[in-house]
Amino acid sequence: MFLSRFWTLLLAIFVATTLSVVMLAKDLVNRERQENAATTLYKELDKIEVALTLHARKRLDILLTVTSDQDVRATMSQMSKNIDKANKNDQKLMSILRERNEEMKQYKADMLLAIAADGTVVSQIGKDATTGFNLKGFPTVDAALRGYVRDDVLQFGRDTYLIAARPIIDGTRYVGALLHGMKLTDQLASDLSSDAQVAFFNSKVVVALGKSKQTEAAQVQSPQVGKNLAEATNSPAYKSKGRSELMRIQTSEQDYLAVYSRIRGTAAENGVGWALVAPVPRTIQITSFFEEAGEQDVKALPLIWIIIGVILVIGLGWLWNFLEAERPVMRLNKAVVALETADVKDQLNVYKYSRRYRRLAMAFNRLMDLKMKNLTESGSGTGRTVDAILGLQDNARLSSASFRFAGDAIPDDIPAAPPAAMAPPPPNAPRADAAAPTSLRPPLMPTPPQGASLPPAGVAAPPAPLPAQEMTPAEEQAYFRQIYAEFIALKQRLGEPVDQFPFERFEATLKKNRDALKARVNCKTVTFQVYEKDGKASLKATPIL
Repeated sequence: MFLSRFWTLLLAIFVATTLSVVMLAKDLVNRERQENAATTLYKELDKIEVALTLHARKRLDILLTVTSDQDVRATMSQMSKNIDKANKNDQKLMSILRERNEEMKQYKADMLLAIAADGTVVSQIGKDATTGFNLKGFPTVDAALRGYVRDDVLQFGRDTYLIAARPIIDGTRYVGALLHGMKLTDQLASDLSSDAQVAFFNSKVVVALGKSKQTEAAQVQSPQVGKNLAEATNSPAYKSKGRSELMRIQTSEQDYLAVYSRIRGTAAENGVGWALVAPVPRTIQITSFFEEAGEQDVKALPLIWIIIGVILVIGLGWLWNFLEAERPVMRLNKAVVALETADVKDQLNVYKYSRRYRRLAMAFNRLMDLKMKNLTESGSGTGRTVDAILGLQDNARLSSASFRFAGDAIPDDIPAAPPAAMAPPPPNAPRADAAAPTSLRPPLMPTPPQGASLPPAGVAAPPAPLPAQEMTPAEEQAYFRQIYAEFIALKQRLGEPVDQFPFERFEATLKKNRDALKARVNCKTVTFQVYEKDGKASLKATPIL
């Protein structure tokens, strides 16, 4: 199974490598998305700061048309000369400012103030429309009264305004200034950015929150932005650079990245600032690669080569499996089927198989031996196998427990060889060699073992021929059949079953024990005798030297 295991190892390595590459690619893509989101957020932050500056410049340019109006300059000149008589011209100036403010369209002021040369507000459109209060001391107002153009962020009460201030010049004198203010609202925040949400906060409270123009993007809410205000404004980066590091806003539906920045203007001293919030890009998963990929990416895949590769891999796997698994099983099955018509003594040649199939063939042979032994036993289960009858087990050493030799005082003392023509004496004949020396006595014929009964009176067991030399195969076959017939006859007489006692197994066992005995005592041949022992048919082997 080496090829199959090696192929499985290659496939496992390939799959592991592919999964590692996919997972690394997923992490790289996600990290790149996070980095791109952070970079985009910082770029958008700079864009909004520029947008705020351009917004102020646009409002200053619009104010120029108002401050250059002849009626506005003349009225402001008179009111600056005599503040006490300013009320007489207030209605006239307010009417002019209201008309000009309507002409500004999207840059229409939420609060438009006319300020006299001494800083007193002489006319106001929007808010509470009060006059008579003095704004002297505000940097933006002071700069405008001195002839400078300024933009700022001012806080009036609870409201915060983007301010644009321009001086009013009558001839060669600065007769006042015009202050244009746009209140920080959700709409203004939405107009500043189309890719992210802009939020304005004042003293740890979000006062305005814009909406992203991307309809599919998730929208953060004001309370969620306010949760990180304290942490952001107290961070070292915010205090030193005026801008916090990237912060995470987590909600139940979507996570966001946020940057908090101090606003540029006087209102920054009162804790006014703004934040830019963008949703965190959706994390890509291994299973979402095809969803993320576009139609062009899918079309660019070499599908034909992928299919060919898959077919090749499957084909090689099937080939290795056939060569190392199915083909040996087919050979083993064919050999087992062939045993049905083979000789009963035949077995599988285990050396034709390798590894586990060899072990399987050996187990099959052992099973067949066991089945054959059980087959030779009697149907009642009380009979004995030929091996048990002969006293020998497979692969057991010959010993006195296996066979008995006639006249042996010591079981393993092999007697001297008798004369070639000597025939076994009758059982009741006198011993002719009683006076002969013990060393020259011919071996006695084997006597029945102790406990064995003699044949019944008047019935003599037919003695088997005692050959003086080795028998030919035909003679030996006839001899074995004679012993088999005697043995079967004795079993039948004793009432033992003989239905499952084949001659082939009987013959094979006799030959095996004959060869073992010949190898042990170096005799020419071996005879077998049938006798009764303990009421059962038994056999005894005798070597002929």
